[in-house]
Amino acid sequence: MKLFCFFIVFILSGCASIPLSTMLKFSSYQKSDFVAIKPADIRAKIILDQPIEIDIEKVELGLEVETEQGDRVFKFPLSLLERRAIPAKEGWFAFDEAKNEYTLNLSAESVQNFQEVQQLLTNTNGGNFVFSVNSGFDNLPADIQSFNFSILLKLQNDDEFVPIFEDATVEVERDG
Repeated sequence: MKLFCFFIVFILSGCASIPLSTMLKFSSYQKSDFVAIKPADIRAKIILDQPIEIDIEKVELGLEVETEQGDRVFKFPLSLLERRAIPAKEGWFAFDEAKNEYTLNLSAESVQNFQEVQQLLTNTNGGNFVFSVNSGFDNLPADIQSFNFSILLKLQNDDEFVPIFEDATVEVERDG
């Protein structure tokens, strides 16, 4: 049951809500870097407090491209590579809740569509890029009022995952 979607935006040109390390990593990112991405290497990681689960069928990578010809939005369905449960950790000064971690990649159709977008961009001037990861939640427990999540993105196989949001809190609002 989809109660609501979360929409996480990763703006390559910079945004105050993105960790400083992420802004530094992508501060010099250009269209040529985007065109050089191997779509099969793209990975997204979503980490949520247990017992929250994502709706795998609705997870997608979004891409908004701004060129001299206007803005266009593309959606690329993601496929589940791995799901794992991370146990709670208790330390001297902190307690980390148990988490569900999902690692996803572009589906076969999405890889082909992403390559078409890259080809389209090679023939245009300018270009700002906004990545987003979109998902619904599956079986959200009725007693959950808020939960934490993290989104990480990896654009190249030999890179580490880059945090987009870390331990952001979502307040659950229910209709009726």
